[in-house]
Amino acid sequence: MKRYLYSLDLLILIAFLPLSASAQQTLEEATDSIKNILSQAKRGDAFSQNEVGGWYYRGRHVKQNYEEALKWWSKSAQQGNVLAIGNMGLCYQTGNGIAADSLRASKLYLRSIKEGNKALFDQNLELAKKGSVFSSMLIAECYRKGYGVGKNISQAIPFLKEAADRNCVAAQRDLALILLNGKKAGEALAWFKKGSENGDPACTFYYGKMLMEGLGIKADKKEGANYILKAAEKNFPLAMFYLGNCYMNGEGITKNAEQAVKWYRLAAGKGSHNAEWKLAECYREGIGTPINYDQALFWYGRASEKGHARAFKSLVSDSIPESTFIAYMKGMKVYYAKDFDEALKQFKIVDKAKVIDGRIMTAAILANSSYSGRNIKKGIKLFKEAAKMSPQAMYLLGTLYEAGVGVDKNMDEAVGLITKSADSDYAEAECALADMYFEGRGVDQNYEKAVELYEKAYAQGQLTENAAKRYASCYADGKGGLTVDKDKAQEILSSYHRNPVPALLKTF
Repeated sequence: MKRYLYSLDLLILIAFLPLSASAQQTLEEATDSIKNILSQAKRGDAFSQNEVGGWYYRGRHVKQNYEEALKWWSKSAQQGNVLAIGNMGLCYQTGNGIAADSLRASKLYLRSIKEGNKALFDQNLELAKKGSVFSSMLIAECYRKGYGVGKNISQAIPFLKEAADRNCVAAQRDLALILLNGKKAGEALAWFKKGSENGDPACTFYYGKMLMEGLGIKADKKEGANYILKAAEKNFPLAMFYLGNCYMNGEGITKNAEQAVKWYRLAAGKGSHNAEWKLAECYREGIGTPINYDQALFWYGRASEKGHARAFKSLVSDSIPESTFIAYMKGMKVYYAKDFDEALKQFKIVDKAKVIDGRIMTAAILANSSYSGRNIKKGIKLFKEAAKMSPQAMYLLGTLYEAGVGVDKNMDEAVGLITKSADSDYAEAECALADMYFEGRGVDQNYEKAVELYEKAYAQGQLTENAAKRYASCYADGKGGLTVDKDKAQEILSSYHRNPVPALLKTF
């Protein structure tokens, strides 16, 4: 997948490719030396591998072959050769031997400089002074991180400004953020506006936020909210979260709790820990959505993993210690410990409070073959009652029909219930139904439909482990109408999170 972070100047940085004196001779003059270097490279000598890569890149002593050059440089780089790491960056920058990817090139150059390739820093410094956007951004990042030079944010600013003036959107965004953090709101605002005009969602968000707050400009909440909406619609997580707040509080936009929850869910699905916390609160209190303790506990667990553990401890010990939600948590804790009798006592409290989660968990215990007091008939009855209003109950009842537990096995009924649950945005049902379409189990095999359902669960940040693997395979193999994208496949696999609830309950 091609990713362009900066405008690409296609610089041919051949100057830093190291060649020994013998390697610069003709093939006839230095046959023995060349053979010796090649032999050492094959035996794993990092310096020789880097040099052979240079031969292939320049077509010296061998026929020019960029792919072969990259292969040898990769071998050398794996052993920590900083020159080879930089040379790999050259391939990614120019698109020689591999698809051009300026973001990857920049990362490799930065790593090479960080690990000691001062010549690469000096060369890019000279190129930056001559107006190269790519090199200006690279040198700015070196100053910001202290790679190859002392860390100095103020020294990065002129290079960022050079790139920003040449309409590099990343430079406009980075420069604006530095200026904002440096209490130069007016200058920051101008660059955020410029970046927004160039379509950058982060700049659009920050410009809107500054309008909302009156930073560097007269406050205009309505106009600010419009900019935040634009950024949210471009899937910028921070904008999604802030837009949720705007809807929840009626700031710059008509107050609408249902819309707030919608945007919190989207932001939480993209990993915003503040949105995860807000979403959990909405589910627990029934704000903008029906009370749903199952989802509340899930999102409290996810938020607690990312820095809200202390806030959660304070919530359950100081704010709501005698609440119905606490009874639900107690019930879930002993449920995981297989103390089903005690769990039933707690879930009865929840059910009496007319919170559907109490009835669902009571049904789950009564239908559980591990429970000594199992009453499958009553469990099914309770599931059917709960399924009239709960997507979770629809899904669980559907799984019983598929397995033929407590009811006659009926795949049509199972598919119908799980589909209805998935249509109500219950992520676990979306994953289960997607798996059915992926396998052709109970339905005609349909990778396109599977991908559609996997994508819905993925957007909610709730792919199951099996669903994540299968969704990733669709990108890896080009199934379901998707274009092969190995990077996206890896992104999906790395985004999978295990259920955070059991770990959260251990802290309770």
